[in-house]
Amino acid sequence: MTKLLRFTIPSAAALAVATALGLATAPAQAAAVVTYNGCTSTSFCTLTELLAGGSIEVDEDGNGTIEKTFGNWMDYEFTKSPIANPVTDPLANIRVSATGTYIPGVSGSATLNYTIVGGLNIAPPSGSANWIAGFSFEFDVTSAGYVPMTGQIDAITGASVTGPATGVPSNVTFNGAGISGNTNATPSMPAIDPISFAPTNTLAVMNNLSLLARRTTTVPGTASVTSFSQTFTQVVIPEPGTVAGLLVAGGLGLAMKRRQKDS
Repeated sequence: MTKLLRFTIPSAAALAVATALGLATAPAQAAAVVTYNGCTSTSFCTLTELLAGGSIEVDEDGNGTIEKTFGNWMDYEFTKSPIANPVTDPLANIRVSATGTYIPGVSGSATLNYTIVGGLNIAPPSGSANWIAGFSFEFDVTSAGYVPMTGQIDAITGASVTGPATGVPSNVTFNGAGISGNTNATPSMPAIDPISFAPTNTLAVMNNLSLLARRTTTVPGTASVTSFSQTFTQVVIPEPGTVAGLLVAGGLGLAMKRRQKDS
């Protein structure tokens, strides 16, 4: 006797039921929860507080698991030239907040948003001059094991420059992102510098923000910045709930598809 196998393709309705059962076991998307450790405010840390040992934790999907930790802030340095430049160190006015996004099994990111209250502004008052100012600092970002980081996006989100149309123009740069000449950077049109790298769960980040205001005897030059940001993107390895849901859906589909008949 010969044994024959017959395979029946399940109906669209049956597949929909199987898929729904699978998705029902996956974790639901929720709003991100950000915790500011060692900081007075519950909505931001000052850079001063972070340098004193504070940290920022981001639970990207609000399920109680921390996806990103920003800690070990250090090595802040402010510089300016010439000494006659009256701009003051903005350290006490720099606020750092965070946001997060997460789609289970698909993608996600955490973003640090820096705001300089009152801005960092330079403008040579007369003559031909190049005035510069800026600061640098470092920190570490640690990502949970199932969300290794694969990219960093540095962005200038609030800045403006004016300066000569010829020669070296006034400019603002944050790491690789920059604006120059007579331009603005806004949240809707930021200057960005995306970087991709091999998946990693730990990253040492070194930042440098600089401003150059150049003027001639006839053309004033200015440079100012009020906000910038850093986004850390990730590749998502499905969490246990998502994997279980996919296995349920797949198992039901195969059970419905295969029918064996002896003849």
